[in-house]
Amino acid sequence: MPFVRPANAILVGGSPLVEELVTEGTTIKPGLFLKKGTADHQVTLAGDGEKKPLGVADYDPRYKISDAFPDKHPVRALKGSIVVVATLASGNNVTKGASLVCAANGKLKAAADIAVQVPSGSTAVMSTAAQPDLTEIGSIPPYGVIVGFAEESVDASSEDKPIMVRLVI
Repeated sequence: MPFVRPANAILVGGSPLVEELVTEGTTIKPGLFLKKGTADHQVTLAGDGEKKPLGVADYDPRYKISDAFPDKHPVRALKGSIVVVATLASGNNVTKGASLVCAANGKLKAAADIAVQVPSGSTAVMSTAAQPDLTEIGSIPPYGVIVGFAEESVDASSEDKPIMVRLVI
């Protein structure tokens, strides 16, 4: 049976790992991705290409699901093998199964394939090799880690839209 997007809930399915944290600022809303704030117990919104996301902000029934939490408010960060409702950033059109990475302001965008370009043409080579050696170092992709996979097709070409996402963080 396919997942069904719930009303007034972030968790769609699964048993999340829950970390109790505190908001830093007034921009965190349910369904947005979080990163470490100034201290280990504080969180802010994950940025574009975030390499260390902590999870997704859960819904607090004391507030509207569309409202941001106040500064220094307790917030639950959901993570683990779960399906949640997150926000696909405007300008993205994804199909079910698409890989997703963090975009600006805690939202998501479609992941892009890693590409390597080898210089060519009549560039003077000042070495003994015909082409320069290309060395890739590290394990975190330069534009952020994949945080989840789309559980539904969503066209957010013109505006931010909710999307069900299977987390891998």
